[in-house]
Amino acid sequence: MPDPSAKPGAIPRILLAIACVALCVMMLVVVADVVLRAVFNTPIKGAYDVVSIALLVMAMFGMGPVVARRGEILIDLIDSLGSPLLLRGLALVSALIGTGLFIFFGWAMIGPALDAWRWGERSLELGLPKWPLWAITFVGLAGIFWGYVAQLRAALRGPADAPTEEGGL
Repeated sequence: MPDPSAKPGAIPRILLAIACVALCVMMLVVVADVVLRAVFNTPIKGAYDVVSIALLVMAMFGMGPVVARRGEILIDLIDSLGSPLLLRGLALVSALIGTGLFIFFGWAMIGPALDAWRWGERSLELGLPKWPLWAITFVGLAGIFWGYVAQLRAALRGPADAPTEEGGL
């Protein structure tokens, strides 16, 4: 488990800042839409599209920093029973599986992204083209992939730290 007081690098800070801004935008649009709809009976045009775009940005850019610092939810069933070598092997296997899964996800998304570009798919309310959203998704996937590479490097460098009572969740 990484030290929670350690300062993150530049890439996780940038990804996290983008995810935070997207979360704030999403919350503000939802609150404003509900208030305007309830008080003045005039909803915000395009709120659905803005919230869905902000949710995409928040999810894709928020995962990379979590993966890079191994901040996923860990269940330490065998950590206290296993040797440091076993824990290092499990961390390595976990990072390899995560890397493979996100490479597969990226590969599986190429077809739908190209279709959205070729056929001019558009959003529901504002009619925005959807191919830029796919580009944002691929940038976020690159951040997640970077996080798994950081996990792989950490697993190869030294023994994995066993989660503590505080840091396990």
